[in-house]
Formats: sequence, C-alpha cells, structure tokens
Amino acid sequence: MKKSSGYHNQFKAVQSQTFELKMENLSLGKELGHGNFGSVLKGTYKMPNGERIPVAVKSLKSDDINNPKSEILHEARVMMELDHPYIVRIIGMCQGPSMMLVMELAGEGPLNKYLKKNKGMPLLNILVLMLQVAEGMQYLESLQFVHRDLAARNVLVVNDSFVKISDFGMSRAMGAGSDYYKAGTAGRWPLKWYAPECIYFRKFSSKSDVWSYGITLWEATSYGARPYQSLSGQAILEKIESGYRLPAPAKLPSCVYQLMKDCWQWEQDDRPSFMQI
Repeated sequence: MKKSSGYHNQFKAVQSQTFELKMENLSLGKELGHGNFGSVLKGTYKMPNGERIPVAVKSLKSDDINNPKSEILHEARVMMELDHPYIVRIIGMCQGPSMMLVMELAGEGPLNKYLKKNKGMPLLNILVLMLQVAEGMQYLESLQFVHRDLAARNVLVVNDSFVKISDFGMSRAMGAGSDYYKAGTAGRWPLKWYAPECIYFRKFSSKSDVWSYGITLWEATSYGARPYQSLSGQAILEKIESGYRLPAPAKLPSCVYQLMKDCWQWEQDDRPSFMQI
C-alpha cells in the first residue's frame, strides 16, 4: 500500500542549525494540556526566513530543571534521534522562565478525543490513520526503540487524514544484541495497554508495543471508547489470563478484528511485527 501522506519537514532549516532555540523567536499562547512534568502550550516559532510556524511547547516545572532524569529531558534526547513523517518532530529546546521542549503542533489534538467528536468519520479513514501509526512504529522497531506508551491519547491528529505518534517520555532504546528492554522498577504504568510480559516481568519490546497497537486500534475503531471500561488492572489481568479479549467494535470487518487478536497473542513471538502489520 502506498504512503498515505506526502508530508514535508518544514522545520529542517532550524533543526540543521542548532538544538538550542532563542526565546526571542518563540511566542507562547494558550495551554493545550498539562501533566506531572508541567504544561503543554500552543505557540509560534519565528523561522530564519521570518515565517511564523505554529508549534507545541512542553514546559518543564522550574523546580525540575536540574533533574537529569526529568521526563521532558529524556523525551528530548529520544526525539532528537527520530525523523519520520508519522512521528512528532522536535524542533529544539528553549530556556525561558522554565526549560521548554519545542515540537511540531498537531492542532486537532489526541486521536481518542478527536474521534469522540467526529463519530461520523468513515471507518476506512480511521484505518488509514492507523496504518500511519503502524508505519511510524515500524520505524521505531527498525531503530530498536520501544515506545512503552502507545495509546490513542498519544496519537495526535494533524488533520482528518494525517496523524503523528507523540509522548516519548517512557521510550527506551534496547541494548545492542538485545530484543527487549527491562524496566528497573514499576511506576504509574498504563496497564490497560500493556502486554502480560510487561506487567509480570517488566520486559518491553517491539512485540509489547504491538500489543499496545492492538489496543490503540480498538480505541480508534471504537471512536475513542476506553478499553476495559472501569475494570481494575488486576481484574483485566485475570480476564486476559482466562483468554478474554476486547470484543470487536461495531461494524468492524472480521479481518481487522483478527489483526487485533493477533496483536493480543499471549506469547510475544506469536504476535506480528510492525513490518507484518
């Protein structure tokens, strides 16, 4: 299937010059969201040619600036290494009142919220968007990166035919010669999107990202519904162990639901790769 977007990197000129951006070229606007790290603001960045480009700015809480393990700094390091049309590109870091990560803006917001507001969107269009997600994840797979937080909330909508994978705060590179990453400790993990080996053994790989992709595909084709509703993590694990899997969304072709079930195979070696998806 041919590529579903002919996207051009409009920030290449800036990226090739320096990673450190000048605050004088950055204008901040309304808040788009917030989390433990701080907030995400809408903004504009003045390009070398004078053009002003819309951007998203992740602002780090001032009391976390000197923390080398800060999520936003890790995310910046990860994103510096990535260059793909279906992955949010980093433009650079900017030191203002706080440390800020300046990124491409996907103005329509998270996929789950977008689909809740656009329930008339044809299923075929949604599948095209999810193909883009698979292509972006295939790129990560080829670099031996694991995302560890793939979910519809972390797929950002540029327009009705174009999405980008975001939120690389939990991403890790697998070591040389290794096909998985093992987390040192458990944290506040999105268990509803996690494969069994992640929860039981803290082992993450491209195949665990494939499990998460299956959940994300279910979310998208359910128009933003939340997986497993209000079940607790322990209850979900027990149901999965017993063979339960999320039911097919309404009017979903059987071949697409079969792909979801393939992604949710208990043994990771039985799941497809992103190349196969």
